[in-house]
Amino acid sequence: MAVITIFFGCKSGENSTANEVKMTTENMVSDLQKQLIEAQKDVIIVLPEGTFEYERPLSLNDIPNVTIKGAGKGKTILSFKKQIEGGEGMIIKAANDLTLEGFTVADSKGDGIKVQGCTNVIFRDIETTWTNGKKPENGGYGLYPVTCTNVLMENCEASYAMDAGVYVGQSTNVIVRNNYVHNNVAGIEIENTINADVYNNKATENTAGLLIFDMPDLPQANGHDIKVHDNIVENNNGENFSSPGIVVNMLPPGTGILVMAHRDIEINNNTIKGHNTISIAINSWQFTGRTFKSEDYDPFCHALNIYDNTVEMGTGATDVTTDFGKLFTALSGGKPVGIAYDGVVNPAHFNEDGSMKEEHKICFRNNSNIPFMNLNAYKAMGKDGLDMAKLAKAIETDGSAFDCEKGTITLKDLDKWL
Repeated sequence: MAVITIFFGCKSGENSTANEVKMTTENMVSDLQKQLIEAQKDVIIVLPEGTFEYERPLSLNDIPNVTIKGAGKGKTILSFKKQIEGGEGMIIKAANDLTLEGFTVADSKGDGIKVQGCTNVIFRDIETTWTNGKKPENGGYGLYPVTCTNVLMENCEASYAMDAGVYVGQSTNVIVRNNYVHNNVAGIEIENTINADVYNNKATENTAGLLIFDMPDLPQANGHDIKVHDNIVENNNGENFSSPGIVVNMLPPGTGILVMAHRDIEINNNTIKGHNTISIAINSWQFTGRTFKSEDYDPFCHALNIYDNTVEMGTGATDVTTDFGKLFTALSGGKPVGIAYDGVVNPAHFNEDGSMKEEHKICFRNNSNIPFMNLNAYKAMGKDGLDMAKLAKAIETDGSAFDCEKGTITLKDLDKWL
């Protein structure tokens, strides 16, 4: 007979009284979704150690101050290998003051754990993975907070996502720290997000290690104020196994850090090594060749400060499996590029004398002695795309014009809620 044990206990200090629901190995599959539907404010749902198989997503909606806590990632495993309905493994909406801790979500048809429209969200010691390896049929995102305010993601692991292992989208006030992402297409992706601190993470064996993107035609446009520091981004030369048509399908294997169409970013004190194609790449949205509709969207990169990073070039072959990989392989003569910048600039960012306005400067400083490439792609863009002959003539390899300094970014009220 399935038993659910409920404890009513007082917590000392600032914590309030909470209801603790202890699931058992016998009722985990049959009753966990029922507990999520009937959950009350301040509940702590405790999951036992073991592997539990689900055929449908687990969902929680509009209940504040819920904690779902397992015995640890790799110990409490929620498996969706036999999923017959829905996409996500776990989907949570409008549930403020949410804590997810100590469990693994494996083999969901779509995203692993999607948390949408929530405030004060903690992911701690959580894992998402797909156990059949690198397959285009895998879910897109592993850990996926979107349109959230105040997010902490720490000590988590994400692997084998067909898009991004850790994806934080259209969110504000975000901390991503001490996570391990491997064997995804993109390791960590920070997209259309404001105020984010990304540090002490390890990204390895992905197609690309760490992305900071701003995408068009989304409700929150023009992310800004992102700090990326003290991360290890190494040997991200994995095959791109994403589905055709999505943006990351363009990523060349062998990419370390990629910034696209973003402003106000500080990238420093990272170890970036072993990438066979590009260690650090910066490009505008125009460089993708895709159109957009939003009039508010800023498609340019500007106000970037990339300095004091330890960069070691890869020694393997550059990518020839993707269009952009083939492009950079051709332009570089098959040698890895340290810093590649597309050179597409908003004309409004220049002074009358042709110099860049101070607030829009892109600065590269003290990033080891690595090859630099400014494509000046605006000189080769036409209605039919890039003109390769013009592009080859436009490239500059002297990066001294970008050797400048900018003030550091201050992230205000980032962790005030914790």
